[in-house]
Amino acid sequence: MKQITVTNDMASQRLDKYLQRLLPACPKSLLYKQLRKKNITLNASKATGSEIIKPGDVISVFFSDETYEKFASGVEINISPFERAFHVLKGIEAVYEDDKMIVFNKPAGILSQSADNKDLSVNEYLVGYLLDKGLITKSSLQNFRPSVCNRLDRNTSGLILCSKTLEGSRYLSAKIKEKELEKYYLALVLGNFKGPATDIKYVVKDEKQNKLEFVSEQTPGAMMIKTGFEPIKCGDEISLVKVRLYTGKSHQIRAHLSKLGFPILGDRKYGNEKSASMARRQMLHSYKTILETDIAPKAPVPVDMKRLYESKLGPFEDIIL
Repeated sequence: MKQITVTNDMASQRLDKYLQRLLPACPKSLLYKQLRKKNITLNASKATGSEIIKPGDVISVFFSDETYEKFASGVEINISPFERAFHVLKGIEAVYEDDKMIVFNKPAGILSQSADNKDLSVNEYLVGYLLDKGLITKSSLQNFRPSVCNRLDRNTSGLILCSKTLEGSRYLSAKIKEKELEKYYLALVLGNFKGPATDIKYVVKDEKQNKLEFVSEQTPGAMMIKTGFEPIKCGDEISLVKVRLYTGKSHQIRAHLSKLGFPILGDRKYGNEKSASMARRQMLHSYKTILETDIAPKAPVPVDMKRLYESKLGPFEDIIL
């Protein structure tokens, strides 16, 4: 007989879904049969599998050791990529953390999520970070794997929202899906910014070029983007613009600013020759996200962005309000 006490990272999921992860080689029909026969119980009582498990709940599995091991023999989790990412990737700092989530400040040049098995990204760093802190274990990864919940382009810096538990994953996913959070960016752009306070456009994705193309509202497959803009300081050559992201399309800010005639400095995909030559990477930084009135993590402006600002606009002031 095995007894499992539910921890925070296991909680907030259905019992049957958890059992399928715990015993991946056991057929679903057999799991439900064992629940009906009380060979699997929840808090010493008969369960159907539809119960939502909570921290402190006790799941008892009345199988022989041999049977349990046979059904529990899933794919062995290799934690070396997570450990390697934690030790190799530099400059990723936690700016907010609670029991269910963590917010990192991602430096430019680091992927949010891996494109293939050779890549190291914030996603692997997150798991390595939690393993190093003792907040998860190799065995707990069989039940739930913490993950990044939003993405930034490789060369965009700033806030990455990550789940630590299933509850955190659901919370962040709901916030993003229902647009119940406010996301703010800072962008250094070419020109004296005179754009609109808020603008709506329609785009389609050119998959071959991995680029947004602007179209009319009537175009089949057109997607609406809405972006807010607030100039912070403007000069004849460049401007610092605060951007609010209302919709969350990939490349939205970069494409929208370029369409308005103010390409982001260093952006080689959407910028022009002059703007692209003024920085080594796109000067776009996700600096503030408001999740709740009392949860509003901020990421300090990176050094390269601050230096470029000062070279063109004068002494840098505290612009994170």
